[in-house]
Amino acid sequence: MLRFLTLSFFTLLLTSCGFALRGTAELPASLQPLHLDNVNDSTAMGRELMRTLVNNKVKLTDTTGASIYSLALGAETNIERAISVNANARAGEYEIIMTVPFQLKRGNTASIPEQKLSLTKVYLADPENAVAKTEEALIIQNEMRQELSQLILRRLQAFTP
Repeated sequence: MLRFLTLSFFTLLLTSCGFALRGTAELPASLQPLHLDNVNDSTAMGRELMRTLVNNKVKLTDTTGASIYSLALGAETNIERAISVNANARAGEYEIIMTVPFQLKRGNTASIPEQKLSLTKVYLADPENAVAKTEEALIIQNEMRQELSQLILRRLQAFTP
């Protein structure tokens, strides 16, 4: 009996403090249904954002109107640059900077003005294996897209109309 009460107490404590598993978010009811404006599945960032929204049970709609919120996603930009060189004067470390703008509108009014979210990652490069460098850069870029889509979701979650 004591074990049950202790378990119940800690469960209640975790839920009351707002604990949620990573990757789950609940949008305010006023944001649902959400229209995706300029977000399509032909871009990697668009696919990742749609996947994140669907996985978090966000209701999406194709219709627009004065009472429906629209999420607009701008073009993703990637910058990759060498930040250090090795003894052979080849790049030893690379930095990737990924930026994506987004905006939340209701009708013609910007509820969240355009914001640019940016992430920076650094990775080591093997100068003898160019294929591995390319593959690692692609993996890192996919991870960055996942993180950016989670950041957008968190901004939407924090929005109060």
